[in-house]
Amino acid sequence: MADTFADAWRRVRLHNATLPALLARDFTRQAYREVCSQRPWSFLRGEGQILVNNAKTGTCDFTRGSATLPSSGGASGMVFAATDVDRQLRVNGIPYTILSVSLVGNTSAVLDQPWGGSTTNALAATVLDAYVTCPADFARWQAVLDPVNNWQLHLWVTDDELNAWDAQRSASGTSRVLATRRLSTTSALAGRIQYELWPYANAQVTYPYYYIKQLQDPADTDYFLGPLASRSEIVVNLALALSAEWPGTQDQKNPYFNLNLAKM
Repeated sequence: MADTFADAWRRVRLHNATLPALLARDFTRQAYREVCSQRPWSFLRGEGQILVNNAKTGTCDFTRGSATLPSSGGASGMVFAATDVDRQLRVNGIPYTILSVSLVGNTSAVLDQPWGGSTTNALAATVLDAYVTCPADFARWQAVLDPVNNWQLHLWVTDDELNAWDAQRSASGTSRVLATRRLSTTSALAGRIQYELWPYANAQVTYPYYYIKQLQDPADTDYFLGPLASRSEIVVNLALALSAEWPGTQDQKNPYFNLNLAKM
């Protein structure tokens, strides 16, 4: 059976009995993080799909300085739906994120920023999926695939570069880039890493993706996974090296302190 995290740090104390338990846990946690950072281990890999839905167009009434956006009604009026929350509304090239919708009467939406243009009625707008919010445990991409066109999306484009290429965000069609953006601020997804999908896709499409998960510090009862399940001594040995680099305190020296041993 695989060792638990507690098994590992207690084995560290078997070699250095004077090491405080909290410090043994900390050295073992540092060792675990160092080992996990060396390779994209199988237990740190995740996968999913970016689901881009069909864009829809309609007209809305915009009031300067207001984030509330009522549909202009009538045949051309935008029909908001509950599923539009966290999608983007693009008008004059600028995307706003939809925070909430009201389905009473002529539908309306609340945006993440107030409208900065002139007060205008029946202005054409588009609801689409411009931003991609990553999973809660996301650390970095491995690959994002476009199986229809048989290529991978470019992942290392910054928002500064995208602003230089297309400040108006006028490009649309087949997406080729996931550009870094910021952390999401919507209530349900606050704090998650967010990317911008460019050019903006108007038609339904799916992009399978693979990513590396954020490493979570293990609890005492957590079992080591992957290769470490049968080779936990790798973590223990590295924790012992850290222990051998610690001289102790002024009042209590560390008898295990030995820089040559730490290097070995």
